[in-house]
Amino acid sequence: MVSPTVRLFPQDRSAADRQPEANQPPAVATLMSRLQHEFATPAGATGKLATQPGMPQIAFLSRAVVLQAIGAAMVAGLWIAGLAGKPFEGNNGPLCWIIIGMGVLGIGCVFMQRWNDVQWLATHVVRIGLLGTVVGLIIAFSAAAQGGSTNPDEIKPMIAAVVSGMYVSLYATLLGIGTNLWLKINLRLLGGFYG
Repeated sequence: MVSPTVRLFPQDRSAADRQPEANQPPAVATLMSRLQHEFATPAGATGKLATQPGMPQIAFLSRAVVLQAIGAAMVAGLWIAGLAGKPFEGNNGPLCWIIIGMGVLGIGCVFMQRWNDVQWLATHVVRIGLLGTVVGLIIAFSAAAQGGSTNPDEIKPMIAAVVSGMYVSLYATLLGIGTNLWLKINLRLLGGFYG
């Protein structure tokens, strides 16, 4: 038996029947609501566990993985072009490794959704880069201060030391700013939704 509210053919509906009821959401909204509810909490989680902020969520993880894949593709492009290894050559290797370590730690904090730590690391990685700038300038100026000779054979090592100091300065600053920008992008795109 057919209930009086269900019509078998759409053309039999009156104008009043064609408008959706106020308390019934459209089919797409219902589907989105169900998907959001399904994927917002881990399977089988109820009560306090379902609302715990530290629990990984599939929507967050998928966004985070895609964003990190984009970053890895950019680094791979720099590596193929021969530019990714330049900061680690010469005297500036240890300082640049510290900056990279802070960046990797920041990405780990992104996946753990520790947004205050990501913010702290993003702020201080720039300061480490600026520390590299100061160290590089000290190396460059101390090498330039020793050169008071007119002999070209003595000037060449001095110029090489000045250039080496400038490499330390510029690469550390570049790496610090680049790492800061990447952590800020993660903070903005992921922390804005989940932080």
